[in-house]
Amino acid sequence: MTVSKQLVLGAFEEFTPNFISNAWHHPRGDTSDFATLEFWQSLARELDAAGFDFLFLAEALGYPMHGNDVPEVVIREAVQFPVHDPMTLISGLAATVDRIGFVVTASTTAQQPYLNARSFTSLDHLTKGRIGWNIVTSDQQEALTKLLGHRSITPHDERYRRATEFVELELELWEGAWEDDAVVYDKVAKVFADPAKVHRIVHHGEYFDLDGYFPAIPSPQRTPTLLQAGTSSAGTDFAARFAECVFTQDREWDRAAATVAMLRSKAVAAGRPADSLKVINGASFIIGQTDAEARALREELNHTPTRAAAAALFMGWSGVDLGRLDPDATLDDVSTEVGHTMVDLWRRPDGQSPTVGEVLDSLPSTIGGVKFTGTAEGVAAQIEDFVERTDVDGFLVEFTYGGVESYRDFIDQVMPILRSRGLLPEQHRRGSLREMLTGSAGSRLPDWHPGASYRH
Repeated sequence: MTVSKQLVLGAFEEFTPNFISNAWHHPRGDTSDFATLEFWQSLARELDAAGFDFLFLAEALGYPMHGNDVPEVVIREAVQFPVHDPMTLISGLAATVDRIGFVVTASTTAQQPYLNARSFTSLDHLTKGRIGWNIVTSDQQEALTKLLGHRSITPHDERYRRATEFVELELELWEGAWEDDAVVYDKVAKVFADPAKVHRIVHHGEYFDLDGYFPAIPSPQRTPTLLQAGTSSAGTDFAARFAECVFTQDREWDRAAATVAMLRSKAVAAGRPADSLKVINGASFIIGQTDAEARALREELNHTPTRAAAAALFMGWSGVDLGRLDPDATLDDVSTEVGHTMVDLWRRPDGQSPTVGEVLDSLPSTIGGVKFTGTAEGVAAQIEDFVERTDVDGFLVEFTYGGVESYRDFIDQVMPILRSRGLLPEQHRRGSLREMLTGSAGSRLPDWHPGASYRH
């Protein structure tokens, strides 16, 4: 089989000791130093040397809660608690490695456009154009009301209306506030910038008001590389307009293929090339010397977290407390304003949706994206088949044991085979994050992107 594309690879992390696998206490991993810069510097060096294209940092604004109830297991077993601010890591990591890119999650419901734009412009300078923004509308709506003082939970589709205005304003700040030659830096004339080429931005919208100048000078990419996570109808409409990469977490191969086809179709309907939207699916890799050994290792990993911890993580991502539902019911009739994508993963149009009890029993093995389990050669073949069938553009390799051990077997055993099969480039990608992830010929937004309309 010949696959015509070379994959992009990211590492899926969060600034916490315990992420997607709920396995911080697995004997193979060690995240006890997660709060230190040295922990992340070591991981970044390993990923950079291996040829990963980016480190992806998810965000948790709060922790799993339902109303006023925070299950004890959240604190006892570190279920998205503790969690620190991922934005603070980036400058330290940019000073550590000079090739790999960084993607940081920031919420359009929790943040303000002016401050968010300034943060990403600053990071784009400090990383020399290797920063990306994973745009989310916030899955932890309870945290917004309990911890950030929002008066009420914002309905799902309204959050995307807010996100649209948020991103449009960001694009105007990044692309339209400074002309390309506005910075003069003429010591003799004592002119740092030409006032005629620095533009006042005036915006009075439904959700945001801004009247003034953007004080951060244009960075290498100007607009950070734009990623989006979420495959609800509103989310994919949003992605088709703004996103350059979409992060998906489909586990079933046919469902993944349908998601990719749907996203590319929406991109075309939005007036852009189908291949301008890169789709990166979550993936977990367990490698053994034999298939039987790999299956045993996967089973061991699946049984590492307690059932209560897995259920709490599901509640944090979806807003649905499975413990309060009838074990014989399904999620088909469950309504949530939080994690549509997460809940939809357990809904099947053929009427064969699993019961709540079955979801609870299978959570550790089903949270996250596609699972690859086997020998290194077998997994490489599975990857090739998956890419051929689904047309995905890359993988976000998921946290398993914790720290670099989450990636060790994949780096040492699988990546060399993928490289020999032409699925990874012989030479590590370099350039801006936009160039590495999208194949763009330059660091700036492409002309088809709506942000280009703000340029002078």
